[in-house]
Amino acid sequence: MISRKNAFHLHADDQQRYIDVINKLNTGKGPTIYTSFVAIHADMKHRMHVEMGGGAIGRQRFLPWHRDFLSHFEHAMRKIDAKAFIPYWDWTSNRAIPAWIENVKTTVDIPATPMAGPTSITVMREPHAANALPTAAQISSLTNATTLSYTRFTSLLESYHNVVHGWVGGTMNDLMVSPADPLFWMHHAQVDRLWSIWQSAPANNDKHPHLTSANAILDPWNPDTVTSVATIDVLGYQYVD
Repeated sequence: MISRKNAFHLHADDQQRYIDVINKLNTGKGPTIYTSFVAIHADMKHRMHVEMGGGAIGRQRFLPWHRDFLSHFEHAMRKIDAKAFIPYWDWTSNRAIPAWIENVKTTVDIPATPMAGPTSITVMREPHAANALPTAAQISSLTNATTLSYTRFTSLLESYHNVVHGWVGGTMNDLMVSPADPLFWMHHAQVDRLWSIWQSAPANNDKHPHLTSANAILDPWNPDTVTSVATIDVLGYQYVD
């Protein structure tokens, strides 16, 4: 079982491990492993957001698609270092970029995609005032809601997620290439953690995406489906403080 730990509570060796693995994934001639993950997210035909043409299908796919995205990325990390994991940034209680990652700003050469030509990105950030981030009260109200439909839950969580992207600014505020920033993975681990909390709470409502047939396949990782990523237990990881 992989333990994804709070980014603000990491020992120095785990902090350095994350940085080192990111750098190794982004090293090599031509497109790197890291580049390939950024390029996947830049291809909006995967319909993993409401924006950029995802629409109603994107709303349903947002959480399971990104859960699978992080799982595959973490698997790539662990091929380099078996102790590696994606930390989560709990921006409800730690309302700043973790100091140990603040100056880690990668440069990623992204190949052409169906929606854009090749480009080189050096990560930039322009964080705003801490009070602009979603609050603990807002998130607690969401994760403790017992009657929300999945559609309403994911809609609200995606909106809070968008606020954090905008709060960080710079590269994170560009939907297509935001994974170039190592902070992206920590932010999305937090989003996934919040979904897992809501999933585990007792409720009388449907907590699953409403997707069938091709829409339920989490491309480009066929045969992964929304069912195969239904819980974090199935994927073999947990969130710890």
